[in-house]
Amino acid sequence: MNSIPSQMRPRRPPPHSEIWGKPKCWLLAGSSENGVPPVVARIARLRGIEAEVLDVGALPFISVVAARKRLIALSFELFAALSSSGRRRLKKWAENGATIYVRGAIQQGCNYSLEPFTDQRFEFSANPVDAYQFSAHWILPAAIARERAVTKLRMPQATGLDDRVLTILSSRGTDGRELPAIFAIEVGSGSAIFDLNPEPTTSHSPLLDELADPATRVGLIGALAAVDWAAGRNPLQEAPVNLVIDDRPINYDYLSIGRLRMFLEHLDARYPGVHLDFAWTPNQTHPDRRYIDLLRRFNTGFVWHGFLQHVDHRTLSDFDRELHVGRSLVRQISKRYNVRFQPVMIFPFEKDTSQADVTLRKSDFIAKVRCYDTAHATPQDFQLRSLQEVNSFKHPWTVIYRHSVEQLSRDRMLALAVVGMPISALAHPRDLALRRIGRPSSTAIGYFDPILDFAKGKSLRSMSLEEIAGEMPLDY
Repeated sequence: MNSIPSQMRPRRPPPHSEIWGKPKCWLLAGSSENGVPPVVARIARLRGIEAEVLDVGALPFISVVAARKRLIALSFELFAALSSSGRRRLKKWAENGATIYVRGAIQQGCNYSLEPFTDQRFEFSANPVDAYQFSAHWILPAAIARERAVTKLRMPQATGLDDRVLTILSSRGTDGRELPAIFAIEVGSGSAIFDLNPEPTTSHSPLLDELADPATRVGLIGALAAVDWAAGRNPLQEAPVNLVIDDRPINYDYLSIGRLRMFLEHLDARYPGVHLDFAWTPNQTHPDRRYIDLLRRFNTGFVWHGFLQHVDHRTLSDFDRELHVGRSLVRQISKRYNVRFQPVMIFPFEKDTSQADVTLRKSDFIAKVRCYDTAHATPQDFQLRSLQEVNSFKHPWTVIYRHSVEQLSRDRMLALAVVGMPISALAHPRDLALRRIGRPSSTAIGYFDPILDFAKGKSLRSMSLEEIAGEMPLDY
């Protein structure tokens, strides 16, 4: 059986009005929660979805309202042990719109029945492969559809299935055959997804790091796609992309306008319409007007770079005064140059304090931007539901993480795009040879090229930081 091509992609989520209720994940388990797919529980928790463990023995007696936002997950072991009435109950739930997700360890060489969803059976094996490929199945995030990785792994494969089964992930063995490792069966208004990957070993790595690794990605995508579909996320929605330059514009910057023009023209030629935000410090009130006029010709914007001064804000004490004076200067800048500052803050040197944060959040700022520090990453970093923090202030508050270009490998960008998180890349004038006094560089103009090429190839949405902040709380 070959991987199924793009004809599967057109299925789209129903309008929001047809997706009623909050998402819910039921984890079917035997005694002491045996059989619960841990990766599903982990991703559901990160997406902020309520998950409940149900005793599989009580399955025939459980009343579950099946709908588009319902996910029922269980292991192959439990699926194989289900009574005929239990299997009929699963099928009925799928017909009514629920997603059934089955995964877990399977014995080499065993044959497994897919009844009651189909009369097919498959033989399981785990074999060395030299490549794997995701199909264009509609449940997959757009960023991962048709993505292929050439790498040597030992992957699960199913033999004996026909084209009534829709491939989600396939791998190519050393004999040249492509066989499915994750596949789906459409059942009425819902689906049954079968993921032959074993449960991953307990990991303390952030989920994005695991998604960025081609070796561990294959064991996560099936569960992520199932959870996100049940959560109501539109898999066709592309992730945002944004570029940021700190420390510009500055006072009396007369000598870099020519290089700036070449740089902006290069960006627009590489990815037409890409958005570029400039971090502007309020006390820089007299940049060259030609500099600002040039920026107007392109898709650019401005955000705050400090309350007032370009200093380490940990050295400040009166943040309210700094912001008050800064606001006054920003009003003058806005009137003089006919520009607008987005209500988004990037602190100079990425240094601030909890009190500075409070000052921001009790004002009309909607977000701050900070760098993702891989040296101090935790499993809680980049929680997948959103980066909106719970707070008691008058409006939502978002922390947007950005990366240096060196951190944004293609695999890292793919992981961010798969979970729908923004790809925000930063640069300083020195990186782009845009300092007031600096040497021209033939390579600096292409500093953002890897990000632009990936964004164009994946049709990512170019957005300002303010637009990203407004979208960050996902509409579940």
